[in-house]
Amino acid sequence: MNKNARRLATEALISVHQGGGYSSAVLDLLLTDRNDENAISSADRALISRLFYGVLERLITLDYIIERHSSVRIKKMHPIVRELLRLGCYQLIYMDKIPASAAVNETVKLARSMKQDKAAGFINAVLRAVKRNRDHLFDDLPDNEQGLSVRTSCPVQLIKLWSSDYGNKTAVLLAESANQPPPVTIRLNTIKIKQKEFENILKKAEIEFTKNPFLSACYDIKDGTCLKRLAELPENCYYHQDTASQFCCMALGAQPGERVADVCAAPGGKSLTLAQLMENEGEILAGEINPSKCDAMEQRIKLAGATNIITVVRDASKPCPSSLIEKFDRVLCDVPCSGLGVIRRKPEIRYKPIDSFASLPEIQLSILNESSRMVRQSGVLQYSTCTLNKAENEQVTDRFLSLHPEFSPRILPIENCFHALTRQPSHQITLLPPIHGTDGFYIAGFTKNAKTAESR
Repeated sequence: MNKNARRLATEALISVHQGGGYSSAVLDLLLTDRNDENAISSADRALISRLFYGVLERLITLDYIIERHSSVRIKKMHPIVRELLRLGCYQLIYMDKIPASAAVNETVKLARSMKQDKAAGFINAVLRAVKRNRDHLFDDLPDNEQGLSVRTSCPVQLIKLWSSDYGNKTAVLLAESANQPPPVTIRLNTIKIKQKEFENILKKAEIEFTKNPFLSACYDIKDGTCLKRLAELPENCYYHQDTASQFCCMALGAQPGERVADVCAAPGGKSLTLAQLMENEGEILAGEINPSKCDAMEQRIKLAGATNIITVVRDASKPCPSSLIEKFDRVLCDVPCSGLGVIRRKPEIRYKPIDSFASLPEIQLSILNESSRMVRQSGVLQYSTCTLNKAENEQVTDRFLSLHPEFSPRILPIENCFHALTRQPSHQITLLPPIHGTDGFYIAGFTKNAKTAESR
């Protein structure tokens, strides 16, 4: 192990908790901003990622354990001491391959190297107490929301939200699945390479994969680290995209030659998938409010070989330009949201206060309202989020339908997703990680009623 691996993980955690950085951005910067002299091996990269994301995922649990073995409250500790205790505790509880003695001793050494000499004895005492009591850490936990919160490291407020929206049993399943590793799912870029050729290359590289039975060009990879073996593949011939996003694209039903709008498109994955489903024919207008993100999306689309996508900088919540009114066969509104469906990938999202999401439904409804003006008669409008929060999902689409009698519910053509819930196909569905094996995701479909539109 690189002597700096634990230190780098600690510094990254401090950056997230003290500086407010996003986990993925912080870690990407940490692992890429290196010269040759300070290069990090692939093994250490994997360890740093495991420690970093592991602590973020288990924060409530770790703090509970630390406070039960410490005379000092977590909030009173020096930021470096706090993160070191979390890091050491995580290794003791969740990393069987690291000897307990190493977890304790290396954490104490790191404290001294990070100028926390006075706290080294305290850290040593706390971690050794945790080590002695490892088999009984949760014996006193109550069988209620507070106990579930500690065991799963999901805030009580979030568990209550899910219980209210989806029922107690589903809330428990969602909380328990929050720390499960998400599947490594990739989408083959069929513009660049054919499926059979791609599968032969995977087999030659001895990469274990499973084809999705319902989605073309969609693969689950057993070990994502093995993808680095695909050096012989053409550039940009695949990209990471969760099954839920691919079902969202499938549900839209875009056909070759149609005109489609993806109004909140960055980073461009859904637009690329739609381009393939449309056989790179017709037109896709990919909108994004942030100019730099739009530039990055345009570059990605170009490298992927999609020639039917046009990018534009545009705020989809603002009044729809007259040039776009009723010009599109299908419009996708994959709107900004709280992200409660992707906490397996972005663990710090779970700790955001629920009331910080309160303003999102109005923005989401504005995007849906304005985007509806872009749909032609008999055309399709689709709304989606990657969150599990009915205030941003069903309540937004219910309000939309009440405001727009010219739109009718459209049955989503993803029957197998409904069957997993033992329900009949409907115009809306919530994909649930413990049931569908996908990210948490919401999709709703509508059709513009030609008769109503003509009478207006």
